[in-house]
Amino acid sequence: MLKFILIFLLSFLLIYFIGPFFHFWVMMIGVAFIAFLVGGPSGTSFLAGALAFGLAWLIISLLISINSGSDLPDKMGALLGFSNYNFLWVMTAVLGFVIGGFSALTGSLFRKLFTKRDQGIYRG
Repeated sequence: MLKFILIFLLSFLLIYFIGPFFHFWVMMIGVAFIAFLVGGPSGTSFLAGALAFGLAWLIISLLISINSGSDLPDKMGALLGFSNYNFLWVMTAVLGFVIGGFSALTGSLFRKLFTKRDQGIYRG
């Protein structure tokens, strides 16, 4: 549980504060690196990274939309065939969830490449 919280908080802070200045793939590498350093089970890393990335992207997109007062979300929603532009916020969060989850999973599985496994008593 502690590793979940640690991965979640570090990933969220990285994405929220540094994310607006870099591309999304730089944040993916950062989340993978965090999951690599913290370790933990693969499922825990996936869920923590996914929730952090999805929640951060949802909050950032809401803040941008509210602060700008632009009608661009309405136009994009109409262009994509949605009657309500709030669906764009949900899709942004879902995309962030998937990206963050697989990034953290990659970091967790990469760490497992370097851990020593017990080969058994007869395998030297």
